[in-house]
Amino acid sequence: MKRTYIIIPALEPESGLCRQIRELQEKIPSQVVVIDDGSGRDYREIFDRIEKMAGCIVLHHGENRGKGQALKTGFRYVRESAGKACRVLCLDCDGQHLPQDGVRLLRTAEKHPDTLVLGVRDFSGKEVPWKSRLGNRISSVLFRVFSGIYLADTQTGFRAFDGMLLDQMLEIPGDRFEYETRVLFACAEQGIPVRTEKIETVYLNENAGTHFRPVQDSLRVTGALFGGPGRFVFTSLLCALLDLFLFWLFDETFTHIRSTSLLSRFFGPGQQGQFRQIAAATVIARVLSAAVNFILNRSWVFRREVKGRKQRKDHCRSSGKKKEAVRYLILCVGITAVSAFSVYAVSEFFHIKPTAAKLLCDGILFIFSYQAQKRWVFQKRRKDG
Repeated sequence: MKRTYIIIPALEPESGLCRQIRELQEKIPSQVVVIDDGSGRDYREIFDRIEKMAGCIVLHHGENRGKGQALKTGFRYVRESAGKACRVLCLDCDGQHLPQDGVRLLRTAEKHPDTLVLGVRDFSGKEVPWKSRLGNRISSVLFRVFSGIYLADTQTGFRAFDGMLLDQMLEIPGDRFEYETRVLFACAEQGIPVRTEKIETVYLNENAGTHFRPVQDSLRVTGALFGGPGRFVFTSLLCALLDLFLFWLFDETFTHIRSTSLLSRFFGPGQQGQFRQIAAATVIARVLSAAVNFILNRSWVFRREVKGRKQRKDHCRSSGKKKEAVRYLILCVGITAVSAFSVYAVSEFFHIKPTAAKLLCDGILFIFSYQAQKRWVFQKRRKDG
């Protein structure tokens, strides 16, 4: 039977933490691991009392390193003590999480060992502080936009998972509150299922015990939300602007030289010549911008290297790069063809300049390209182990 570890990161906790731990142990037979995240001498008595409790251990940080680092300290202790033959329950030290809800999260984690289980709060009640309600709604919307997954509570610290996921949890970057958001993105990208269990919403003294800093930590969480997906959008928009500029440049150049060079024979007069000119400008601009986009996406947005692991063998990386390049080429050819025909049709039908038509058409194609690159070209397979 797998042993259960309860991990509690604690910064300047209230004395009620001892009572909270006793109630947890009554409901959940477990080893409780409390991480003192640089609370200081004033709180030493509380941690000393916890250390004297049966089934408890306290790990100390000399200075405050953040919730993410505190959780990782707990994860490392569990991995060294039990390996992967365990289950882990994470919760906060402010008394918001109830033992009976922890039992349900662990049961779900036992039934689904490859799954991250979240305890999801109901934010519709009047007792919920406005900053908690607003912050979670914003993060939920952004998380859905970038990951395609809707979670009603992305900031919950009440989480359970099987020990087989410990290595992944330790590899995910993040030091403070943004770490928990990065965990959710990592699960979405690596194919790790995320299940939710409704829990009681408890706020003591309007959540006065929280150490969440509204400005600094909100920026960190927002940075995590715009991390990988944000880089994808940034490179796509950057290369879209490059593509638009190159199209304008070559379209204007071809217009200027059609009547003064041999290229006029290729383009020809009338609508046929106009279509050939738009198609040529589209192809050249797309080839150049696509090359830049592929390099940025592969080396920056969808890089596969993971901290703490060895690089794949050269021939494996080369093979993967060739497959991605072929997929990307197929996608670009298809989108380029659709772009050329749609730009010509829109410019002729609405009697607008090709550059304006391209801005409209490629804006629509961008959505398709985003999903195709994310789900097909640079699809992320779940990591072994």
